[in-house]
Amino acid sequence: MLDKLFKPKSIAVVGASTNKEKIGNIILRNIISTFSGKIYPVNNKSDNVEGYKSYKSLKDINETVDLAIVAVPRDSVPDVIQDAIDSGTGAAIIITSGFKETDQHGAELEEKIKSMASGSGLRFLGPNTIGIITPSFNGTFAFSDNIKGGAALVAQSGGLGVYMLNWAQKTRTGISYFVSLGNQTDIKESDIFEFLANDVETKAIFSYLEGVSDGDAFLNTVPEVTKKKPLIFLKGGTGKSGTAAIKTHTGSVAGSVDIFKAAVRACGGIFVESLEDMLNIAKLVSSSESVSRDILVITNSGGHGVLTSDAIESYNLNEIEIPDRIKENLKKVLPDQSVPRNPLDLSGDADSERYKGAIELTKDLDCTKLVIVQSLPMVSCTDVARAMIRYRGKSLVGVTMGLDEDAASRILESAYIPAFKFPEDAVKAIKYMTDRMEPVRKIRIPQPVSEAWKIVSGKSYIRDFEALKIMELYGIKTPRYGIAMDAETAQKVADDIGYPVVMKISGDEPLHKTEMNGVYLNVERDMVKDVFNRLNYKRVLIEEQLNGAEIFIGGIKDPVFGHTVVAGIGGIYVEVLKRLAYALSPVSEEEAEYLLNESNISKIITARKRNYDKNSIIRAISNVSRMIVDLNISQLDINPLIVNETGAYAVDVRMII
Repeated sequence: MLDKLFKPKSIAVVGASTNKEKIGNIILRNIISTFSGKIYPVNNKSDNVEGYKSYKSLKDINETVDLAIVAVPRDSVPDVIQDAIDSGTGAAIIITSGFKETDQHGAELEEKIKSMASGSGLRFLGPNTIGIITPSFNGTFAFSDNIKGGAALVAQSGGLGVYMLNWAQKTRTGISYFVSLGNQTDIKESDIFEFLANDVETKAIFSYLEGVSDGDAFLNTVPEVTKKKPLIFLKGGTGKSGTAAIKTHTGSVAGSVDIFKAAVRACGGIFVESLEDMLNIAKLVSSSESVSRDILVITNSGGHGVLTSDAIESYNLNEIEIPDRIKENLKKVLPDQSVPRNPLDLSGDADSERYKGAIELTKDLDCTKLVIVQSLPMVSCTDVARAMIRYRGKSLVGVTMGLDEDAASRILESAYIPAFKFPEDAVKAIKYMTDRMEPVRKIRIPQPVSEAWKIVSGKSYIRDFEALKIMELYGIKTPRYGIAMDAETAQKVADDIGYPVVMKISGDEPLHKTEMNGVYLNVERDMVKDVFNRLNYKRVLIEEQLNGAEIFIGGIKDPVFGHTVVAGIGGIYVEVLKRLAYALSPVSEEEAEYLLNESNISKIITARKRNYDKNSIIRAISNVSRMIVDLNISQLDINPLIVNETGAYAVDVRMII
């Protein structure tokens, strides 16, 4: 329970300076101007701060304080936390920076306050936070004049959090809570999400994260949150430079952004690529309009209609077919040169009455009505906005383009209809909102196949022929294969398999066989001994040569989210194309199919009228997701998995425990 943090009846500001330029003073003044409960400045050098009696320490206050906001030098923080514990303070916000994000001494101090608070009953946010804003007080050192509303903002970066507050103010987006997470030494992002999920005022949660503090808590908490309300994520540290910067910013481990995306998707959240995307989604979730993947475009500009159609196709959304009965009625509204089809081009001479007529006839269609207006001499954006608000609740999304677009946006937003400046932004926001998965909790209970467990026990690397055996034990097909230590045995193995065969070096450690010239294809009977001698290696793996599409399936144990499956186009193209898709183990067949579509595997196996066995890939992905958990595999590469009409075959496998 975080009620003492978010709903205190009394607040103490420790480090409440008399200097108006100091953070402690700014926080105190913000508290005074917004909070109706009891306020206690704590300053060991002054008896009065901003007209309030000041106390030397928390212990000098005659009653128990619900919330202490701490803004003192870092070396003094442990003493303040001890005072808070001794005086029974309910919660604390540690504004002070200079902890694990700075140096070793800071990291030691942070660990000390964590240890002190653990088990004491005191919960604290931070350190290295700018504070929180709730419906009843502003506990930050940022100026905020936001209107109250349904959007909660959760930011690991204080600066970016302030930008989000400024944006909300400019766009008149109502805020329920703002939380600057800081270093998350005690209270984590999952704790905040859980509180906000149960807050009746909060309609959607927008979160900027640089790293997840506890992957297991995230995977357990977020699915429950997204069942109740949208949770939108933007992540920092998506590149190497950004990852390095995070270590000095909040001391977080950035983790793989691709695996973070997979975690968000599995939990039913929305991952966005940019702050702009996040802000555009806010327009939808703050509105009264429901949106769907099926879209009808209404516009007075053919060019805008074409560009919007392109965006709809690009984002794999659906442009609806207008029913015949409505087409007939639309002919009475449209000019002779206009055809009643989607996009519905009202023509450049359209006025607000024509817009109103088109919306009236299509209002009950089960789709998103994307209404675009380009201001022209015959119509203004505000004219169309006024026409649209009569149809509030009919799945309307507005796009206003012209000199009066801002005024028109205000009219729409006052009626809780989302308004955009560009149709592409609107379509992308709809894509994000309608692409959410049903949230699932990833339950991982290892149940290894006993024979496979015997193979991996006590080993760090599994040799290729052993890895092929494990594939078979987990229901994944392999080509016929065998190993040989000498040329005579190689000949016998190849004869048993049948020709042509593939011959490759087989090591006791991970090898890049192709780079070492350690793979020969199309080996016929009279070539076997010669190829064995050319390979000149202690052990050679001989396999049936298969034809088909080359797929890549991988597995990795992520330090934050655990075992994850990766899929993409295989062979040499893995490194070149880098079109990979990720899913957290265990992977359902539905999720596996998503991986095939996201990575373009589906296109490869159906190109040129191929009828390759799609279901065998889905089963292989699902089985691999179970196997890497069962055997606690840290890295797995199946490259290639060859797929043809008869199934999917693991041809080359590299496995590290």
